[in-house]
Amino acid sequence: MVVAEAQAGGQTLEQVAAKHSVTEAALKYHLYKTRRATAKPSARGPRVLPVRVERQSAVVEAQFGPLRVSFCDSCDPAYVVAVLGALGKC
Repeated sequence: MVVAEAQAGGQTLEQVAAKHSVTEAALKYHLYKTRRATAKPSARGPRVLPVRVERQSAVVEAQFGPLRVSFCDSCDPAYVVAVLGALGKC
């Protein structure tokens, strides 16, 4: 109800938060979570960095910050997609 009121507009987030005795930071957090939960997956887009395939080594590598994941070329593509998708949500 508080989030819906903030989304409706007409008042600043500061005013809505004060009216309901919550912090503005808490209200922003719940607005963010609500938007993220209702967003279509395609609207968010993939968060995967470019993948480099090296033919000589027959390994596919993906890097997420300091984490590097390697898959051999005989690995099931569906498995690779599932792992990369799960890592992309982190």
